[in-house]
Amino acid sequence: MLTGNREFWAVTIASSTRSLAFGASWPFMAVYFNTVLGFPLYYVGILFTLLAVVSMFFNLFGGAISDRIGRKSTILAGSMIGALIYATLALLISSGAGSLLISIFFVLSAVSGSLVFPSSSAMIADVTSTNDRSRAYAIYRVMTNLGWAIGPITGSYILILGLQWIFAFLSIASIVQFSVVALFVHESYRRQAEEPGNGVIVNTGRRRFPFSLKLVMFSLATFFVILVSSQFSVTLPVYANKYAGVLEWQLAYIYAVNGTVVVLGQIPMNLITRKMKDTNVMIAGMFFYSLGYTLIGFSSNLLQIMLIMVIITTGENLTSPGINTVVSNIAPRGKTGLYMGFTSMMNSTARALGPSVGTAILFFESSNLPMAWAMISSFGIIAIVMMLIFKAGYERPASPAGVQAS
Repeated sequence: MLTGNREFWAVTIASSTRSLAFGASWPFMAVYFNTVLGFPLYYVGILFTLLAVVSMFFNLFGGAISDRIGRKSTILAGSMIGALIYATLALLISSGAGSLLISIFFVLSAVSGSLVFPSSSAMIADVTSTNDRSRAYAIYRVMTNLGWAIGPITGSYILILGLQWIFAFLSIASIVQFSVVALFVHESYRRQAEEPGNGVIVNTGRRRFPFSLKLVMFSLATFFVILVSSQFSVTLPVYANKYAGVLEWQLAYIYAVNGTVVVLGQIPMNLITRKMKDTNVMIAGMFFYSLGYTLIGFSSNLLQIMLIMVIITTGENLTSPGINTVVSNIAPRGKTGLYMGFTSMMNSTARALGPSVGTAILFFESSNLPMAWAMISSFGIIAIVMMLIFKAGYERPASPAGVQAS
């Protein structure tokens, strides 16, 4: 039962505090760097790509290290690193530091989340039963997306004071997260003997390392859908501002719709789909993602984009909870953190490529915007195909004991 699960609720509340600060900051970053700090658009795209590249490498490290030193210690380390980096960014911007120094610390800020997120996801898997896990991840998403429901509006007011106060807010939120985890969370992970996973055995020369083909196929499917959803951070706000006439401060309403639909819709969606297979639910979500981003190409004002965001967020509600559930189910004993980290690494790779791919398509197809967004959405169709391939193996009856699948 989740009601009295102290670790689950503490980690969830800590994450929701951090998401409030992210919700207050993220909608404005790309546009603010471009229009206020004067970074060229291509430079902004590169900046967000580098941010995701750092996430890509540290996600795998964060997951692996949580399997070594524990979930709590890794979350605490990530929170403290975040508090220090965001405070430094606030000081750099307020003192008028050069764009290069600001860019470096902005990219390094990805280290914090890359330690926290895989560890938090792995901890939820540690402290919940298989039957409760899907519901636990759904509640976790609802709580963490509360920040995306109220954060953007909050951020639009903080931004009036200056971008440095946004980063100061992020630093304070990281300190709160650190405090909640330090005071109310007990370590959930005890190292166990590793068991082989289904897949290829890679001989490292010193030890045998199980590498799951199922994990790779599943991560490839999520890679392509994240390639579509990552347009959320750069390409969508740039399109809304440049082509649909949405003002900078109005971007908050688009992201507030996203957070509100998650908060109000995730639990009902989970109840509706609770008897469906996780893979089927995720395939439906990939379809909604593709449909929503295709329709963006036909939008021309704020209201239309806000309505389309409901479709996009429905895809998110269907897709996102299943990622952690499936990974936790296919992970061998003793490797949950590493498997979470690997999937997060693949998804961060997609987030690294997404802004560059999206803005490039938007640039070269600027004379035909519906075609540009159809091309971006086609990655969602590829994700559906990859998920169907994974589904065929994932739902196949397990091999007899002692027989390893190849």
